[in-house]
Amino acid sequence: MISRSAPAAFVLLISVVLLTAAPATIAGQWQFSVELAVGTGRPLVTFKQDGGKITGTYEGRYGKSTLEGTVKENHVEFTVTMVAEGTTVSGVFSGNYEDDRMSGDVDFEGAGEGTWTAVRVPVKK
Repeated sequence: MISRSAPAAFVLLISVVLLTAAPATIAGQWQFSVELAVGTGRPLVTFKQDGGKITGTYEGRYGKSTLEGTVKENHVEFTVTMVAEGTTVSGVFSGNYEDDRMSGDVDFEGAGEGTWTAVRVPVKK
């Protein structure tokens, strides 16, 4: 015998599943502006996305470097590792996506903490 609360529990479960937001789609090229105490950088970042997992490249002053991270709803986190002046360093980026724009905080080994903004580069048709 099915209890009277079973249908209510089923409806609640379906509601939770439907309300769980999918990760924002950030795949593509982005023009970043990274503000640190040591200066400002304008890297070109390319994201590839598989669900909530992101990979890609960060192309800036020290050439092209790889990145890995996640997207959960509109929250983005990724780490880029590069060789800067002979030393391997990592930058940890955390921020939010909204309407083809992103912004947040960054912590770069050796260069300190800062902020970043990004705008999606339009796809050429």
